[in-house]
Amino acid sequence: MDGCGMLAGMGGKILVAEDDPEARELLLLLLEGGDYSLLEAADGMEALDLLRTEQPDLLITDIVMPRMDGYELVRRLRQDDRTANTSVIFCSASYHEREVREMARSLGVQSTLAKPFDFKTVRTTVDAAFAARSSSTAPPELDSTPATPVIGGAQERLSALVAFSRRLFGLTEPEAIVESTCHAARDILLAQCAQLVIADGEGPRHATTASGLANDQVDRLLSTHMYRDLLSTLEQGGCALFPMSPSDAGQNGGTGQPGDFVSMLGVPVASVSHHYGYLCVINRIGLPGFTDEDLAVARAIAAQVAGAYENARRYQALRGEVARRAEVENEVRILNQDLERRVAERTAELEVANRELEAFSYSVAHDLRAPLRLIHAHVQMLRDYRGSPTAREPLIHLDQITRGAREMSALIDGLLALSRISHMEMRSEVTSLDELVKRAVNQVRQESGERVVEWRLASLPSIACDPDLMLQVFANLIDNAVKYSRPRPHAVIEVGIGVADGDKYVFVRDNGVGFDMRYARKLFGVFQRLHRHDEFEGTGIGLATVSRIIERHGGRIWAESRLNQGAEFRFTLAGL
Repeated sequence: MDGCGMLAGMGGKILVAEDDPEARELLLLLLEGGDYSLLEAADGMEALDLLRTEQPDLLITDIVMPRMDGYELVRRLRQDDRTANTSVIFCSASYHEREVREMARSLGVQSTLAKPFDFKTVRTTVDAAFAARSSSTAPPELDSTPATPVIGGAQERLSALVAFSRRLFGLTEPEAIVESTCHAARDILLAQCAQLVIADGEGPRHATTASGLANDQVDRLLSTHMYRDLLSTLEQGGCALFPMSPSDAGQNGGTGQPGDFVSMLGVPVASVSHHYGYLCVINRIGLPGFTDEDLAVARAIAAQVAGAYENARRYQALRGEVARRAEVENEVRILNQDLERRVAERTAELEVANRELEAFSYSVAHDLRAPLRLIHAHVQMLRDYRGSPTAREPLIHLDQITRGAREMSALIDGLLALSRISHMEMRSEVTSLDELVKRAVNQVRQESGERVVEWRLASLPSIACDPDLMLQVFANLIDNAVKYSRPRPHAVIEVGIGVADGDKYVFVRDNGVGFDMRYARKLFGVFQRLHRHDEFEGTGIGLATVSRIIERHGGRIWAESRLNQGAEFRFTLAGL
């Protein structure tokens, strides 16, 4: 019959006390399939409660656990009449087998299991424990010679140190290094309590304590005079070992009670050039003291911690430098984007200024010279006139001269107004476009006299803009709509909101004479007109002014029209 069959026929309860979740799950998996129930506990305190309430037939317990270690758990189990006869199997790392066997003999524990667990060994050991219990005969006494040779145990301990080192150098946070080291040191050195402190004066102080004691017991342990005296040696960079050898512990109280100070081992955490702190372990579990071999192992752990801590500091410094450079690069990128934006804005402004300068040059060369030519021609004709001074012809010449002067003055005023709009400082405030339209309509109504105009004014939103400049936009566009719809007996002028390609725009629409779309690009140039002066008055400055105001508000303006079918001017604004 195999191990599984033997276990299946015995029945009972097994309690597995193991703080490592993976090791606990593995043990439970190896024990599955038997005719018994399985209980589990994550530490000694939880296991003690289950022992008293469930009274299992067999306890399989780890040695190093939080809150209460396996040695103290079994010691209390033996002191309680209800659980004193419970069979116990100690399990621990194979390099602790010699020490665990000594603890087992002192507590009447006849069986041990070495990690990592082997299926056949676990089944055979548990089977033997159940067989001894059912036959009321004690299993054979543990051999004083460990099953694992001393050299093999040293190799296993070295392997544990190597595995610890690999885990340690994979950590990059000092807090994680300190916590991981503290638990590993307690496990490798089989200590009731471990403490690690790193404080190099350059960074924050990192300290942690790992123990198998209750909080009040830890406080009592760390407040003893002997601990404080030995701690001062560690803080000064020295080593501490008390008692000097386990054989000296008899006169110092043996293994003591939980929270009693029995033994301590401490080493500095230092590299070649820096002293960082100390590592100490207190009270060897189940044994009277620490050995020279333990001291060598502690020094190896401390050296690994110093190296890992320095690497973590370098990593953090490098990470900080990378983050700083990334921040600087981001700032430079933002500055470059801002510079590109400003260059684009300046370029756009320069292009507008160049267009205005080109238009101004054209106006000086053509439009402004036209009234001057008119004035000059009529002055010359007055000079050449030889008729009667009271005749009508001189008056006609004078009227034309006056008209030319007025045209010149209007053109100059328009240029000055356009120049002011191009350079004046804008003020932005939330403004109701509805109110601006109403003001512009009222203004045009007063100037248009008794004309019949049907106004269709839709609701417009409020946006951030310069109210005075936007009033000029609506006044110019509405005035143009009234002017160019003059030939219509029933003029209809609409103001509203439209959408094109997902973008909102404001429109001013009329049913006037319209224009040929082939010449639409000339509309917004200075002094550009699509109708004769004798048809519709104007200087050609108004739409150029409107275009400049819209551009300064981050928008654009365009027009749609057909001859004799009216016109529609559309413009966008930022935030519309």
